[in-house]
Amino acid sequence: MKTEQFTGTMENAYSKPLQTPIDFAGEYEAFEKYAEIPANELPKEQEIVDFLNNKRKANARQKAMQIALDAAGIVRPTLENDEQLRLKKMYDIFIANKQTHEEARALAASSLGLVWAD
Repeated sequence: MKTEQFTGTMENAYSKPLQTPIDFAGEYEAFEKYAEIPANELPKEQEIVDFLNNKRKANARQKAMQIALDAAGIVRPTLENDEQLRLKKMYDIFIANKQTHEEARALAASSLGLVWAD
């Protein structure tokens, strides 16, 4: 085993933004080889079966959903095919530039020559 260190920065806590980001650091003992793992920390056989089945189901579900969307003619929105998505992205840029909600909406619409759907 070896000691691994980590660091990070929290910008949100308890679903709310922090006024100032908070840095944190810690460490843990990492396994280097499978043989180092104690038997009581290994998953049970049924946990492995459940994990693999959930992984396979999620993959199959995603494929089935895509097939159903394709059959219904529903296309994934992109900047190239969705005017409202373009407006939203432009709005986000203006908001990041400290514009008000109203200013950002108006500037996005006038810059792109588009109208908001809502």
